[in-house]
Amino acid sequence: MRRRIALILASALLAVGVAVQPAAAGKPQMERVDINDIGSVHEFLTDVCGVDVWIDTTGHAIFRVFTDADGNPVREVNTFAIHRTIYSANGSISSVDVGPDRVMYNADGSIDVWTTGNIGSLNVPGQGRVYADTGWTHIHVTFDESGDATEEVVDDAGQHWGDNVAVFCDVLG
Repeated sequence: MRRRIALILASALLAVGVAVQPAAAGKPQMERVDINDIGSVHEFLTDVCGVDVWIDTTGHAIFRVFTDADGNPVREVNTFAIHRTIYSANGSISSVDVGPDRVMYNADGSIDVWTTGNIGSLNVPGQGRVYADTGWTHIHVTFDESGDATEEVVDDAGQHWGDNVAVFCDVLG
């Protein structure tokens, strides 16, 4: 989820490019996005797990965009403090997404994203952590002529355990 937020913001900034105002004295342009989305149907998990699945998402994200003298984005530092509860009639899973991401804009139009922190570990009441996604992941993103992104994982470190969809369906299905 966090990667998608960072990539969506980066794609939007690349698309508008010159609309971003130059930062004064190296200060970033900042935007805080508060999140309070309760009781949304999680369509993907509903489809793959075969039961109705809902998600509550609360918290915030802060996006800091640093620009050059012409107002073009050069880098970002984005921080996340998001709590999710994913649930069905059969069980629930909680997850926190905390930590900073760094985004670097490259001269060739590509971007590099480093997601860091506790990105998506899953906890089940009475069982504790059943899936881990902590540490950092470096992703290189290129864009085709239409602006469509292609992501490539360059490297990662930390705990990144297998298939979390199987965990969701085991607990919620």
